[in-house]
Amino acid sequence: MRLYDEKPYIRHQLEKYGVAAATTTLDGVTFLPKDWEELIKKLRIAKTTDGFDAFAEGQSPEKASHWALDLSMAATIGKGFREIWRPKLSDKPLSTRDLPGRHGFGLGRDRGQWSDAYSSQFGKDPQPQDITSLHFAVAPDRVNVHIDETGFVFEGVDGALTVGPNFVHHAGNELFWKSNKHIPQWAAEHIDLILPNSANDFSRVGISVDMYQRKDLRVTVTGSCGIFGGFECSGTVSISGTHDLLGSKSKGRR
Repeated sequence: MRLYDEKPYIRHQLEKYGVAAATTTLDGVTFLPKDWEELIKKLRIAKTTDGFDAFAEGQSPEKASHWALDLSMAATIGKGFREIWRPKLSDKPLSTRDLPGRHGFGLGRDRGQWSDAYSSQFGKDPQPQDITSLHFAVAPDRVNVHIDETGFVFEGVDGALTVGPNFVHHAGNELFWKSNKHIPQWAAEHIDLILPNSANDFSRVGISVDMYQRKDLRVTVTGSCGIFGGFECSGTVSISGTHDLLGSKSKGRR
């Protein structure tokens, strides 16, 4: 088996059990396949519940080359398949309170608003838009399944595959940094590069470090700077975890 380029703890699990669970969603789960060619066939015809193609294949033999998609597969072993993200209309009704610079008519008119671009980025949207993407990497000697935190392959209005601007964040944080075998494992797992992406309105750069992490407690220090309208910088400390004070587990964040 050509497992020499795997992280040592993943390689050890594969050699001993035939399957390995990594410590991050980006490394995901790796296993030794019984029929890797059949798996590729299944992924090529996989459909969503709406009947659309579920995955985009890098360097597909049946479709024209897509340089950005193929480039994103640079660190992929074997054949790469990325989940295709399709925009969906929100169920939330339209409201004048959502107009830029306004909070409706009458009371509250022209009130200030929270700005993701120039704020200290305290906390996150409790129900953020899911931009994660499932990624399969299939090779004769192993298969890896993981979740890319920042999906960027989506389907345009004409049905053509499009690589969105989130590709910059994915390439910098997930390919260059976290997938770099020369980066120490602790740094790759606990440090995130903050680059312009849809979660921060493409407005900030910085770094986020998990200073302390266990199953029920996580302490993260984040520093970032705005890149529009002045070089405004900020730093935050985020504490999140679970507790069982009243007999039922609850999550908390500060």
